[in-house]
Amino acid sequence: MSVMPQGRPSAAGLAPRGIVASGDQVRWMGSHYGVSALSGTTVHLEPAPGGAAPAVSVPIQFLAAAEDFAVLDRSGRPVSAQPLPNWSMLEGVSAECAHEARMWRRHVIEVDTGLLPEVPEGSRPREGYDPELFTLVERYERKAAELRAVLGWKVSWKTVQRKRLAFLREDIWGLIDKRRTRRTTVNGRTDARVVDLLLALQERQAKEEAATDARTLFKNLRRAARARLGPGVKVPAEPTLYALLKRLGIDALQLRDPTRRRKDRLNRPAPPFAVTTATAPGELVQIDSTALDVKVLGDDGRPTQVELTAAIDVFTRSIIAAVLRPKTAGRRKSRQQTRALLSTGTSKGRATKAVDASLLLALCMVPAPMRPGFDAAASAARSDLPYEELLEVDARMEHAAARPVIMPETIVIDHGTVFTGQTFFDACSYLGISVRPARKRTPTDKAIVERTFESIKSLFSQHVNSYTGRDFSRRGKEIDPDRLWTLQELDDLLQEWIAVGWQARPHEELRSPYEPNLPPLTPNQMYAAGVQAAGYLPIPLGFADYLQLLPTAWVGVRDDGIRFKNRTYDNFKGELEKVRNTPSGLKGKKRDGWELRYNPYTPEQVWLRDHRSGEWITAVFKHQHLIGAPWTQHLWDSATAEYVARGGRHTQDEAIAQVLADLLERAGQGPDDPGVVSVPDGYAPVPGLDGGWAPSGDGAFDPFADAEALDLDALGPLTVLELDEPSLYAPAPSPSEEEIAPGPAHGPHAPGGADTEVSSLLADLGDLDDSHDSAARHLLELPAETDPPQEDTR
Repeated sequence: MSVMPQGRPSAAGLAPRGIVASGDQVRWMGSHYGVSALSGTTVHLEPAPGGAAPAVSVPIQFLAAAEDFAVLDRSGRPVSAQPLPNWSMLEGVSAECAHEARMWRRHVIEVDTGLLPEVPEGSRPREGYDPELFTLVERYERKAAELRAVLGWKVSWKTVQRKRLAFLREDIWGLIDKRRTRRTTVNGRTDARVVDLLLALQERQAKEEAATDARTLFKNLRRAARARLGPGVKVPAEPTLYALLKRLGIDALQLRDPTRRRKDRLNRPAPPFAVTTATAPGELVQIDSTALDVKVLGDDGRPTQVELTAAIDVFTRSIIAAVLRPKTAGRRKSRQQTRALLSTGTSKGRATKAVDASLLLALCMVPAPMRPGFDAAASAARSDLPYEELLEVDARMEHAAARPVIMPETIVIDHGTVFTGQTFFDACSYLGISVRPARKRTPTDKAIVERTFESIKSLFSQHVNSYTGRDFSRRGKEIDPDRLWTLQELDDLLQEWIAVGWQARPHEELRSPYEPNLPPLTPNQMYAAGVQAAGYLPIPLGFADYLQLLPTAWVGVRDDGIRFKNRTYDNFKGELEKVRNTPSGLKGKKRDGWELRYNPYTPEQVWLRDHRSGEWITAVFKHQHLIGAPWTQHLWDSATAEYVARGGRHTQDEAIAQVLADLLERAGQGPDDPGVVSVPDGYAPVPGLDGGWAPSGDGAFDPFADAEALDLDALGPLTVLELDEPSLYAPAPSPSEEEIAPGPAHGPHAPGGADTEVSSLLADLGDLDDSHDSAARHLLELPAETDPPQEDTR
């Protein structure tokens, strides 16, 4: 039985360190004293009986700071100072569990000391709890009977004993019911081996097997568990397995998703996630391509999809360059046509090429010009760019649009064929740009450009009249067709929107880290702030720089000229004479060939480099005079396939050039009979805003409703009846009655009618041009095209 000072229990938490009262015995400076009185913070000490020390008055802070200070019990031994209860241990448990622990603490202290906590000084223990009169077992039994009678707890004296011992070992934490603090595991009572097997099967299914449902996964799990783990391992029932999938973060409905979507979900990077940051303009640039979900009128006269390739600066979130290209799907061809196209290296479809990615780098480094038709608000002089400062060091900014000029230092690309080709890496090496490939099938490595594409589609694409939506579920009803934009017109709209709609729009990611309550900045404002610290260095790109960004081929020069892509090129100024029928002397894969640079979007001319003098020689297509208009490699392939289907050979470039000219003529003239067309809802004006709109049910669209009756007697015999495939755009407006001359004199067979129609068609064909190449020539200050060759009259 322990000995305690009167009125001072010694249980844990009841005798805090440094508290004295009048009448206590203390030890200080090697002597024993008795506390005679307390006055404020001063303690009056009297020497113990038989002591030689004088009476002193000491501030309590000096008394408690002494190394040998201690409060003594009646036998002269120091009273151990117990720590305060650790109440923070109750924060992680429920309120009911914490309340029960506090109640047990009061009962345990009374059992141990005989007094309840926080009782007045001089109180006496209750009946049955005096430590001097009752043993611990008697006190245990007394407390258990009291708890059963008063609180209704079903406890025995051994429970009280266990609680007291746990309290002495772990303080308040020992009184908490540990069963209420246990956390269930992810797999619950399911065998961990079964859980591992389930995850392995789900991963294999996402990578290799076709889409299936949860029941098939569970059936495979039971078979695998029986084969690998034995019949003794129990696999839970299906409801438990569904709950297990949910705890593992696997949606049972997503097991039926397409393979590509399941692979993307499986390749999700592991946390923790971080935000891609940059500290200066151009430090990190992300490049990618995406379908723009917009239909345009292709250069072959057919509606086609559009693909966008853009470069996004991470620091300013600016779209520093954007390129639009038509995306034509491949069609089923005969074996003879396929053989002809294979000889030209043509794929099934066409979209963005490696040369587009290279020219995209050049567009990042030169100011974007103000195009005809741009609003004045798109000018750099009226934007938040530091126009005056930039104009002093770069005169090209005088007529520039409100888009920053940023020289990329590091570019993040994916593993698309456009960016992984040697042409793009050669262009980056020539411009001194580092390339950082993203991980395969990990779009989060370039999340900023991916999110910017979504913003472009929601802020720009859906407002275009030929918007198709990203899938069939987002397309509208069948209505009357409306005209489609050409690629040049759509590119003008996009470039103007970038300057007005994106660069001047506040971006939520462009907030000040020091003043987060300030409104977000626009990309142009962020560039203006960053260029003050990073500076601006104009980079002039000339004709030689433009050629360095183009794809390379190694060819020979024969008597008839340069044979490339089943076409013959020559220079009619005699500049090829010094290299004609002469090996270049370059060995290896070059095989004595000469370096040739070409652009698949302007194949009417190529450039051959004489490495001995460093000069570039321009060679044009021999039969360009038959075509008389700009064309692309895709149109040449289409004309080749059509000519081969007629029985010709793919090497007869003169005949193919004539077929290409006819194709361009048909594309400029438009279809003869568009018929009834089914297009998405976005192709036409909003119903109710157009005067000519009529609700559905008033009759189908008839293009010949206002046409005059046909005079069959005036027609001659029909030889060949050619029916063109209905197109997706409206026919040209019919001429008025005053403009139509009566009788058979009207039409292309009338005197002078053919010349008039041909001249008008040639005037229309003059407007057909590739959108980006015309802009590139203007930006890069390219020389004028070489004069077309003249026919040999000898």
